[in-house]
Amino acid sequence: MTNLIALPNEILHHVFKHVDPVDLAHLSRSCKFLNTNIASDGQLYKAVYCHILDKPPPDQLGEIDYEKRMKDLVRYRYILNSPASASEKATHLPFIADFTTTLLRTASGAPSSSNITLLKSYISSSRSSTANLEAFLSQSVTYNRASLSPPAATHSHPPLPALSLRQASAKLHVLYGKPMLLPRRAHYNTPYPYAVSMVYDLRNYTEGTLWGPYMGDGQATADWEKLEAVMLVLGHNVESFRASIGEQMLPRGLIWKEGWRGAQPYSYRSVDIAGEDSDEEVTEVEDGDEDEGDGEGGEVVEDPYNITGTWMRVVCFLDFHDLFAYNFTSPTMPAGTPRPALQTTEAIRLITMELRVTHSEPPGPDDGQEHPVVHFEGVSRSLHSAWDANANSNIRGNVRMTKEGEVRWQSISVYNGEERWRSEGIQIGGIQSARGVLGHWFDKDHDIHGPAGPTAFYKVSDQIKKRGPASEDEESNFWEVELEQELEDEDDEEVQAFIGQLAQSIGLPLNHGHNLGHGLHFHTHTHVHGHVHGQVEEGSGTNAGSGFGEGGQGQETT
Repeated sequence: MTNLIALPNEILHHVFKHVDPVDLAHLSRSCKFLNTNIASDGQLYKAVYCHILDKPPPDQLGEIDYEKRMKDLVRYRYILNSPASASEKATHLPFIADFTTTLLRTASGAPSSSNITLLKSYISSSRSSTANLEAFLSQSVTYNRASLSPPAATHSHPPLPALSLRQASAKLHVLYGKPMLLPRRAHYNTPYPYAVSMVYDLRNYTEGTLWGPYMGDGQATADWEKLEAVMLVLGHNVESFRASIGEQMLPRGLIWKEGWRGAQPYSYRSVDIAGEDSDEEVTEVEDGDEDEGDGEGGEVVEDPYNITGTWMRVVCFLDFHDLFAYNFTSPTMPAGTPRPALQTTEAIRLITMELRVTHSEPPGPDDGQEHPVVHFEGVSRSLHSAWDANANSNIRGNVRMTKEGEVRWQSISVYNGEERWRSEGIQIGGIQSARGVLGHWFDKDHDIHGPAGPTAFYKVSDQIKKRGPASEDEESNFWEVELEQELEDEDDEEVQAFIGQLAQSIGLPLNHGHNLGHGLHFHTHTHVHGHVHGQVEEGSGTNAGSGFGEGGQGQETT
C-alpha cells in the first residue's frame, strides 16, 4: 500500500480507471489518502465509465453525471444478477427500464458496442436470464392476459400493472427485438392471439391515436404496448413464413438473432445490394453525405434520417370477413375492455421500397425540434414478383421527430395516381437505427370499418438499383382485382351482397386469400386450444408458439 500511495496522481488515475466500480468504492474506504484521491479526481468516474461502456455521443458529454452513472450501473448489475424471483425483481422495473434506455441511447453504433454487450450478458434468451425476461419484458397487458388461469377458483390473476409500468416493460421488449412467442414458464400461454386482438381491434384506430401505434393524446406519443403487439404479430408470421420456405430464402435482416442489436441510434450499416459479380447498376449516397440528399431539381436536402436508399417492408393483414366480424358482429364492448384473443389466419407480403428525399422543412409546433421534417417519395416493388408489372406502386411520405424524441414515419401508397393506403410508425432505437420502423397501415380515408393491420420496414442499403421509368399505367389496383376474383368464386348470393355492401361502405376491401398480385404472399395459421369461433378464452391454451430466435430455430421464450 505504501508503494501505491506514493505514486503520482496521474499514475493512480490511470490505474484506477481499470478498477471495477464496486472495487473502486471499496478502495476509497481503505484509507484516508485513497478516499481523498478518488473523491478529488474529477475525471476518474468518466474514465471508469468509458473503460466499461461506450463513450457517449459528443452532444451528450456535457450533461452526464458520471459518478451517478457509475452508481446506477452498480445497482443495475446487482438487480439483474440477483437470484430473487421475477415478481421481486419486477419492483425495480422503472429503474431498469430507465437505465436500459440510457445504455441504448448512448451506445455506439458499431457492432462491437460495449453497451450492447453488457445488455446481452444480463438480459438474453439464456436460461440464466429467464427471471429477468419475465420480470422486465413481460409486464404488458398482452402478457398479463396470456397468463394461464389459476388452478383454484379462490385465486385470481395478479392485478394489471400500472400503465406506466406496462409501457416501460413493453418498450424494453420492443427494444430487445426478439418477440417472446414461446413461453418457458408453465404459467404463460403463447401471447400471439392476445397481440392479434390488440392489432386488429379497430377501436385503436382513432383520430386521437392518429391511426398509428400511439397513445390517444393526438401528439403521436408512442404506445409501446401497441408496438409490442405489432412486433409479436409480425414475428409470428415471419417465423411461420421462414418455416415454410427456409431461412435462406428470407431477406437479410428480417430476423434478428441477437437481442438489443440495432436498437441504438446510428446503428444502420449499408450493404451492397448489387454484389461483386452483378451486372446491375446502382446509385448510391456518397460516403459522408448520409445527412444530405439530392432533392427535387437537384438541390441538396438536409436528411439527418438517412432516408434515401432501399428498404425492406413486411405487411400482414386479415381476411376482411374476419376483420369485420371480429369488430362489428359481437355485442358492444365497454371502452378499455380488450376484445377476446383471436385465433385466425393472416397473410404476409414482403416488399422492397426504393426511396429518395425530395425536400425538407422546419419542424412544426407539434413536432420535436431537434431535426427538420424530411419528405420522400419512391416506389414499392414485390420482392419475388418483379416481373409482374401489376406489383408496383408509388409511395411518398415524411419523417419527423415527436415531442418525446422518437422518430415518426408517415407514408402514403399511391395506385394509378390515387392515394390508397397510409401508414404510421416509430423507428425503434432512434434516428438511423438498424432495427427500422414498426407501425400500422390503414385506409387513406381513415374508414372506421378498416381495413388496417401491422407493418414494419427497415433500411437495407444506401444503393438503389437503376431501372427504367415505370408508367403509372403499369400499376395495379390490387384490392379491386382481389375483390373481382372472390366474387367470381362465390356462389352464395347473400355473401355476395354482404361483400358488395362492405365494398361500397369502405371503398376497397381486403383480399380473401387468393393468389396475390402484389408482393410475396403467404397465409399463416395459429391453432390454440380452448377457442370458440376463432376466439381464445383468457388464460387458456397450450404453451406453443414461435418467433425470432437463435440457432436457426427462430424462437424466443419467456
